[in-house]
Amino acid sequence: MISTIVFAFAIFCGWLVFDFVKHRKITMEMVISSFVIAVAAGILWWLLELIF
Repeated sequence: MISTIVFAFAIFCGWLVFDFVKHRKITMEMVISSFVIAVAAGILWWLLELIF
């Protein structure tokens, strides 16, 4: 479970940095979209841990 949280946090940070580099500013929309992507990635990672 800890690896899932770490993975989701890494995805959140990476996505946010990617958006910041692309747009040169951070907006609430970027933060929310990064959070949604991180939650989705975390859930999928957790499911993969359960399966394998």
